[in-house]
Amino acid sequence: MAVVSASGGGASPTITVAFLATPVSVAIAGNTQKIHVTSTKALGSVAVGGAQDLDLWICSQLGANPIVQYGAAIFDLRVAQNTRDLFTMSFTITGLAAGTYNVGLCGNSPSNAANWNNNEFSYTSAIVAN
Repeated sequence: MAVVSASGGGASPTITVAFLATPVSVAIAGNTQKIHVTSTKALGSVAVGGAQDLDLWICSQLGANPIVQYGAAIFDLRVAQNTRDLFTMSFTITGLAAGTYNVGLCGNSPSNAANWNNNEFSYTSAIVAN
């Protein structure tokens, strides 16, 4: 079993799916292993009317391959003007091929990304188990 954690600024939402929380890197020996990921990011807005249309997932990425989203997502999150909230998700990822993966909270805001402009640090932890 391996346990890894990271904290950092992460990224602000854009119109495309990207890691928002600082991801952690974990090595998987084969598809019998699983990764339990918990990831949190502080997101908010100082824009008039606040921010809306935030979609979140737990994600993985193997090397330069596309980001893979897990679960049904949490869609259309919003915050009021001059606020910042913590957004946290967790998920257990299974069935991965051997390799080194980045995992963490990812998301996008297809129609309102510019209004997500009062963001802060993030934390991500992952446990790799058989």
